[in-house]
Amino acid sequence: MVDIETTGSWSNGDRITEIGAVKIRNHRVVDEWHSLLNPQRSIPAKIVQLTGITNEMVRDAPLFAEVADSFMQFMADGIFVAHNVSFDYGFITYEFERIGRRFRFPKLCTCAGMRRRYPGHKSYGLGKLCEIYGISLATHHRALCDARASAQLLNLINQKRSEERYIGEAA
Repeated sequence: MVDIETTGSWSNGDRITEIGAVKIRNHRVVDEWHSLLNPQRSIPAKIVQLTGITNEMVRDAPLFAEVADSFMQFMADGIFVAHNVSFDYGFITYEFERIGRRFRFPKLCTCAGMRRRYPGHKSYGLGKLCEIYGISLATHHRALCDARASAQLLNLINQKRSEERYIGEAA
């Protein structure tokens, strides 16, 4: 599970301010990775208000290039899973391209998975789904907290998939 916070919505112009990731095995978190990043630009006030990440917090944080190897080692041979995966994957891919490296992993989206396995909700935003399913989201819009919550959504998706497979086999 990966989640990022950024200075805005455009991967080719905005930059990452925080990455949080959790590694899941057998429905359990077995490892975590986190870093604030210096985006080399000012964080807009509306983003500071949303995330709580300030310019002061990232001023002395590492640049993406300085954590790229560590993040890649954490990912190893995993699957890149995120809520609205294209957003997070796009930003991280762009950051790797910026330093002349490729970033390629199979992708899975917990937002799409929840829509497929749990249809009928008005909103599939992370905050709303966590509220509906009783998942803790103490510091929403902070990368590690959101990654942990998305991991619990992945477990719900996998649980539902297993139940559907079991019912299909029993019929």
